Parts: sequence; C-alpha cells; structure tokens
Amino acid sequence: MGWLSVLFIMLSSGGRWQRSMTQTLMTICVLLGLCGCAASSAPQQRVADTPVADFSGHWEVDYARSDSVQTQLNSTFRDIQRQAQRQRDAAERGVTYQGPPVGDVDTILALAKMAELVTASDLLEVHQDVAAIRIDRENSFALVCDIEEGQTSATQLGRETCWWDGQQLHFAIDLPEGLSIRHRFIRSADGALLAQRTRLSTRGTKRDFEVSRIFARFEPSNRGYQCINTLSRGRVCSTKAASSDAPL
Repeated sequence: MGWLSVLFIMLSSGGRWQRSMTQTLMTICVLLGLCGCAASSAPQQRVADTPVADFSGHWEVDYARSDSVQTQLNSTFRDIQRQAQRQRDAAERGVTYQGPPVGDVDTILALAKMAELVTASDLLEVHQDVAAIRIDRENSFALVCDIEEGQTSATQLGRETCWWDGQQLHFAIDLPEGLSIRHRFIRSADGALLAQRTRLSTRGTKRDFEVSRIFARFEPSNRGYQCINTLSRGRVCSTKAASSDAPL
C-alpha cells in the first residue's frame, strides 16, 4: 500500500481523523520506520572544528510568525488556477504553453494533509551535547542526529539521513514510492527563535509543499502550568500552585 493510499484511508474518517491526531502521528511514525533522522540528496559534511548552533531548551510555536497549511494550500491552488488559465489562453491562440506543469490536484492535496500531520507538534524540547542532538516533538517521534558525523540508515521503508550544514540542521526521509520529507532547523542570531522549515515532495507532482513553523524559547517554570506524558492518558497538564512567598 502506497503512502497516498494510507493517507486517503486516514482522511476518509472525517472528523474522527481530527480527534485522533496522536494515534495518526504514531501511525506516521511507524510508516517512517521509527526514524530519528532523515536525508537530503546532497548532504554536506560539517567541518569538525566549526561549532554548531545550540538548539537546546524548550520551544513553543509562534502562530503569528508561522505558516498555516490551509493558507499555503489556498495559495497553491490560486497559482494552479492562474497556470490553468494561461494554458487555456495559449490553446486558444494556437501556441504551446511554456510554463511549468500544473500538477495533479489530488496529489497536492494529499501532500498538504501530510504536511499538516508532520508539522503538528506545537512544543519542542531539544537535548544537545557535544556528541548528539535530540529533538523531542509533542505527539510525535523524536529526531536524533550525531553532531560530528551525521548518520544514514536504510530500511525496507526508505532511506533516512541527518546532517549539519553550517549552522543549519537537516533531517529528511525518502520513501520507496517517491515521497520525500525534509526538515531544516535554523536558530535566530539572538537564540530566541527556532525556525523549522518542512518541505514535502513526490514523484507524482512537480510541486513541492513547504511549511515554515517558528518556535519561541520558553521556560516551563514560567508558564503557570506543568505537563507530563503518561501512557494511559497521554499528555496531562495541570495548574502549578503559587509559591508560598509570592506577593499577594
């Protein structure tokens, strides 16, 4: 069963699909081979004596700065409509249309839905030392990479690779039927923001689907509530009690 077939089965459940995001993301995790890293067509080896950016800490999504999948999809469809009109105009004039291919609309819609799944995490917790980096994502599998060497692995489900490119950290996955998922992480110069740029593509269309998510650094102790992950109830949050010496 291809990735599009699996996705369409998910979508056929309607509202139930929206209510079971956690289970769906776990399914995606299995599909991607419980991966921690992923790949690019031309990864560059990091220079050993060049320090990498420090991504460690807690991060929460900044919706005002981040892309909306629906907004990106609407923009893509408007572009498709413009190109379709240009094709019709060229046909009426009896000339060959020279623009890029319109692409398969169903495949583009499936890419958008998949993008919504793989970028759904609103909270990140990054653990980093001199040897490795681990990005724990809310309701999703962690991304893990060796800082010095990067890493590549191949399974029946696809090829997974990660690497550093200067101050940028890349994760990507190539699945056998042509689906490609790329994550790129970049920290702002002041260390207050972390950008996650995710690009999905497939052999079924010449169009990539890209979503940018911006995360702001935060300290869990300053949020007024605390959350823990449990096996029985998933993520459970509660209001923190006020300190006894807090001003009235």
